[in-house]
Amino acid sequence: MDELKIYTGETVVLRGKKRRETVLTVIKSEDETQADGEIRTNKCARNNVRCRMGDTVQVKSLTDCPNGVKIHVLPFADTIEGIGGNIT
Repeated sequence: MDELKIYTGETVVLRGKKRRETVLTVIKSEDETQADGEIRTNKCARNNVRCRMGDTVQVKSLTDCPNGVKIHVLPFADTIEGIGGNIT
């Protein structure tokens, strides 16, 4: 993160080998065993750039990020435990 001058909370563009791109927010990992050249993404971000775990991707800082128009919020499984019925 220091080499790319990217800090927690910044917006970056992740580009996969098939030239697909997605916009992400940076969160610093607290895992001490993570190598310097590694990034961690969730399955949704990997699907957006059409890459798999272990693939090489490009990370660029996004300086001019427009405001979002729509967001999609999904509940975590542990936050809806014990709730019955339709939660949508």
